[in-house]
Amino acid sequence: EVATPFYILFGSNRDLTLTPHIFSDVAPLLQADYRHLTSKGAYQISGYGTYGRRLSTSNPALPAFQDFRGYLEGSGRFQLNHRWSLSGSARVASDRTFLRRYDISRDDRLRSTVDLERMTRSSYLSIRGWAFQTLRTGELQGQFPVALPVIDWRKRLTDPLAGGQVELQLNSLSLVRSAGQDTQRAFAGARWDLRRLTGLGQMVTLTALVRGDIYNTDNIL
Repeated sequence: EVATPFYILFGSNRDLTLTPHIFSDVAPLLQADYRHLTSKGAYQISGYGTYGRRLSTSNPALPAFQDFRGYLEGSGRFQLNHRWSLSGSARVASDRTFLRRYDISRDDRLRSTVDLERMTRSSYLSIRGWAFQTLRTGELQGQFPVALPVIDWRKRLTDPLAGGQVELQLNSLSLVRSAGQDTQRAFAGARWDLRRLTGLGQMVTLTALVRGDIYNTDNIL
């Protein structure tokens, strides 16, 4: 293998690196790495691509065929304002053997995420999502869930009657599969904590908690 990187500078906050990979017995591979720093945050994207022979993992008896093969990954985080932020990462492969064939990664499952957050002194909100890609032979992609949305909300309040602190929480999760069981869950809860210091120096804490849960499941196998 022979690899020679070419660095391209677009400005003080952006650059691109192109790296051709030449092999002795397989098609060449092109790697591209792009980075960008913005006023709100930063992100980077890396990609690999080639056009070569590909074998079917579902039916190895089939003959090899020429096809595009590649891999794309990226990540970034942005501070939209003093309360809101957005972050995420993505990993996608064209087929199940590309990463190992070119010794890019030994991971057999890829995960992509996105997370929108809002934080204040007394509250927190997160709206997230996940998606998965399996690279294992014999596993069905349709049985891997897409988790969207995953919502978590919390709020702290001061108890105006007895004192102490009240925390409210709402949480929900939805798992959707194209060829499998779908699940939705949600709960709401409230917690009250009261702390007092006795004359002997002992810390006494009183706690009350209430919570309710809802579940839904369909396409049960």
